[in-house]
Amino acid sequence: MTARLAKRALGATLLVLLSIACRRPEGPADRYRVFAAAARAGDTDTVWSMLSERSRARLEERAKEVGARAAPGVLPATARELVLGDLAPTAGRVASVTVRRESRDAAVLAVEVEGAAGPEEVEMVREDGRWRVVLPGPQRPSGR
Repeated sequence: MTARLAKRALGATLLVLLSIACRRPEGPADRYRVFAAAARAGDTDTVWSMLSERSRARLEERAKEVGARAAPGVLPATARELVLGDLAPTAGRVASVTVRRESRDAAVLAVEVEGAAGPEEVEMVREDGRWRVVLPGPQRPSGR
């Protein structure tokens, strides 16, 4: 009886390990879909965590610039607040995401948004083992 239970336990363990091993790693298109859903939901923390380091640095610089021009007594927006602004309620739904090019640490996606004229290119980079979104615009190095 114990041998039978041991075989079942071993079989169940192997089945679980096999299902884990067969999972496809999350690719850049999958990560962008999560990012877009978080943006639509107004989830600033998730959106912020999914931005590339350079994109976050650019937003920090922009927040400082805006804060320097703020009227006395007005609390300046933080970089995290700038990342979404009023975007969440007006952001279009993603219709499709296609990987155009992908290397080990970079990818270019074609993102189609419902109601838009055509796809837009979105850059992704792999940082710390995770795909992150690169915001469009100039990519100036920030003090490095």
